[in-house]
Amino acid sequence: MPQTFFHQDFLKMINLELFNEYLISKDFMPIETDPEKDDHLKLVISYVDNLPPDERNAILNDFISTRELASDGGVKAVFTLNKDEAFVNKLASQNNNTCRALCCLIYHPKLFDKAIRLKQLVGTSNFHTRINLRKVTSTEVKSKLKDFELELIAFLQSKEGRGKNCQIDLYDFGDRICFFAYPEDHPKTQKLYEDNKLRSRVSSPSFEIIFVYYPEEGKLEISTKMRAKKRQRLFDIFNSTVLGDLEPVPSNQQVLNLDHLLDEDFRFTLDPEDEIEKVFLSQIRLNDKYSPKKRVAIYLDEGENTNSMITKLKNHKLLGESHQANTVSQATIKFLFKQFGRSNRVTAMLTNPDRNTLNETASNQLAKKCIQKWGLINDGDLTTP
Repeated sequence: MPQTFFHQDFLKMINLELFNEYLISKDFMPIETDPEKDDHLKLVISYVDNLPPDERNAILNDFISTRELASDGGVKAVFTLNKDEAFVNKLASQNNNTCRALCCLIYHPKLFDKAIRLKQLVGTSNFHTRINLRKVTSTEVKSKLKDFELELIAFLQSKEGRGKNCQIDLYDFGDRICFFAYPEDHPKTQKLYEDNKLRSRVSSPSFEIIFVYYPEEGKLEISTKMRAKKRQRLFDIFNSTVLGDLEPVPSNQQVLNLDHLLDEDFRFTLDPEDEIEKVFLSQIRLNDKYSPKKRVAIYLDEGENTNSMITKLKNHKLLGESHQANTVSQATIKFLFKQFGRSNRVTAMLTNPDRNTLNETASNQLAKKCIQKWGLINDGDLTTP
């Protein structure tokens, strides 16, 4: 068993009583020990090392999953999703986040799994968005899971020669329904250590596509590494199969309104309750409307304001009479908050038509709220200027 993992990253944080509760939940014999004389850490490591390989690996997988959830964000996900009031006291009595995560795995494994997914979702920032889609109830959306799975397999096999198998895990987080799709990828040769020897093994790994649908808003977000044309097909497949709308989804839907930054009277207006210490526009990229491949990027140093950006644009003759010939294709806005501790700095990169780098952490969501208030992100009516 990897000693560094146990000593530094996990077992040092777990008391023996909780570890024995875990063992009992998995139908293993608990460790009997003298609390005053025995070295608990050594006993636990020895116990696990002496298990048969399959059982030892099962425990290691649980430990790795527990470590994944053992953070402030992971524990927040547990408390957010938990419906058992009595369990709140059980969690609160634990010494640290590692114990809270393991406690959740022991007593509420389904909650544990869902909390890991929520933590993953909150940390994902590479979503592409389409709005004004058909509004379908959560019940209807969830009923289309199998049909959606089959359509996704058919698309991937016909266009990419992969995806023979595909499992989609569905999670209902109340305001949104999330589909975590795991299609089978092309076979790959991997170098793995087995019995301390490096060996080559051919495997068929999966890859991940995340679909997030907001029933009350008619909004769909997709996270994928696919390029634009195939990503657009994913929007169409979801729209037709899950939402029952055979009309194609707009391929260039303008979710962002970055040209608003070119207005000479544009200002980053701040509300005191948002506790923003500083915000500034660090970069914009302009594309020539007549020759889209022709572009120029303008940068500002921290401390300069939007007036400085306007001045630089005028100096480059990119405003004034030529204003209408250019469009802002990308902008980077940096925030410094008075709150959120070490997470008080946020960099938001906005790229037309629908891309932003903001995730769902509290600081990122407050930044997004400000950007929406300034008219740069449009999550609803596309006629908003």
